Amino acid sequence: MRYDELAGRAVVVWGAGREGRAALAELTARGLAPTVALTGVDDVPADLREVAVAGPAAMERLAAADVVVKSPGVPHTAPEFLRLRELGVPVTSLTDLWLCENADRVVAVTGTKGKSTTAGLVHHLLQATGVPAALVGNGGTPVTADDRSAGVAVAEVSSYQAADLTCSPRVAVVTSLYPEHLPWHGGYEQYVADKLNLVAHGPEVVVVPDVAGDLATLVATRATPGTRLVAPATLGLVVDETGLDWAGVGHVPAADLPVRGRHNLVNLALAVAAVDVSGLLPAGSRPALLAATRTFAPLAHRLEELTGADGRTWVDDSLATAPEAVVAALETYPAAHVTLLAGGADRGLSFAPLLSYLAARDPAAPVDVVAVGPAGARLAADLPTARLAPDFATALAWARADTDAAVVLLSPGAPSFDEFASYEERSAAFRAAAARPADSPAR
Repeated sequence: MRYDELAGRAVVVWGAGREGRAALAELTARGLAPTVALTGVDDVPADLREVAVAGPAAMERLAAADVVVKSPGVPHTAPEFLRLRELGVPVTSLTDLWLCENADRVVAVTGTKGKSTTAGLVHHLLQATGVPAALVGNGGTPVTADDRSAGVAVAEVSSYQAADLTCSPRVAVVTSLYPEHLPWHGGYEQYVADKLNLVAHGPEVVVVPDVAGDLATLVATRATPGTRLVAPATLGLVVDETGLDWAGVGHVPAADLPVRGRHNLVNLALAVAAVDVSGLLPAGSRPALLAATRTFAPLAHRLEELTGADGRTWVDDSLATAPEAVVAALETYPAAHVTLLAGGADRGLSFAPLLSYLAARDPAAPVDVVAVGPAGARLAADLPTARLAPDFATALAWARADTDAAVVLLSPGAPSFDEFASYEERSAAFRAAAARPADSPAR
C-alpha cells in the first residue's frame, strides 16, 4: 500500500512501540490525522492521550478504521488481527508504506539468521565503494530515518515486517531459513510464507546462498515470475576455510576478513553478490568491492570475541537464539575444547540439529555443555553429559571453573526472557564474568 492511498481515510496506528510511534509521526507529518489503538493494555501513555485509546475501545477503533497501520510486534495469530481479517479491514505497516514508495532504490535483506550482519555488510560495501547508502529497518533504525538523501537504502527486514508487505525491493537477499518465531506466525509453513513475502511482489533479483539448494527452491515458489535468482557462485564467488575467492578479481585470506565462522563468510559472499548485481557500481569497481570486505566492523553479540581476564577466549554470541545458530558458532571453533552456555526461555524449537552436531564432533575437541533455563532443561534431558545450572550466575561460575576449555562460548539457542529483560542484559552478565580474574569471586 502507498502513502497516497491513505488520503481522506480513517487511519489507525496499531501499537505504540518504536515503529508505532515512528508511523504516527510520519503519517502526521504527511498531513494525515491518524489515531492510535493499544490492545492488550488498559492505560494510554501520557504523551499519547490526545490521539490514543486502549482496552476494549482499542478494538472498536481498529474495527472502524479504513486502514490499520500495524506494528510488527502484533502477531498474525492475535485474536484482534484475525478479527480484522474477518471484517476485511485493510492492514498495512510502516515498512510496507515506505517500501512501496522506495522499492526501486532498496536492497532488502531477510533470513532466519545472518540478516543483520549481511545488511550491515551490504551497507558497508556500498559506502566503501563510493555509493551513498542508508541502513534502516529491523536493526534499530526506523525506515522513516531514510530521507532519500542517500541514493540507496539497505533494509534489514524481519519476518514480522515481511508478513505485511505488498511490495518487494528491487534487490532482495535471503540468507537462511529454519524454524523461528513460530508462535507469532502460527507454525513453520506460515513462517516461511511470511518471511518470503518479501520476494512475492516483483523484485528484479533475489540473492540466495545456492541456486540449487532447498532455500532457492522455496524462494522460487514464492517469487514473482521473471525474478532472477543469483548465488555468489553464479558470479564466481567462493568461500572456504582459506577465505573469499572471486574468479578473475582476487582472493582475500580468511585471516584478513573481519567476520568469523563459515556462515559469516557465506553472509559476506551474499553481500558482495548483492552489491555486484545491484548495478550501482561503475564498471571496473569489483577490485575495490573485494578490498572493502577487509574493513567491515563486525556487529556486537554475534561471535564477538573477548579476551578474558583468565587468558581464555570468551565469545559473546548472545543473539544466537536458535539451535542451528549454535551449531554455526561451534563450527567456528572445530579444533578447540569449548565450554558452551546454552538455554534460556523455551519456545519449543527442536534441539536435534545441535544434538546431531555434538554427537558427530571430533572427540579431540570436546564441548562441555552448561545448560540453563527451561530450554536448557529440555536440552539436558536429551544430552546426559550436559550440566543443568539453576540460574545463569551459576552457569557462569561453572564455566569459569572449567579451565580445561580454551573457549567459553555463550551461544544460547534460546531467548533470554526467562531471567533477563533482553539479550543485552544476558550479554552484560557474560562479559562481566569474562572480565573477572580467575581467582576473583562472582559478585
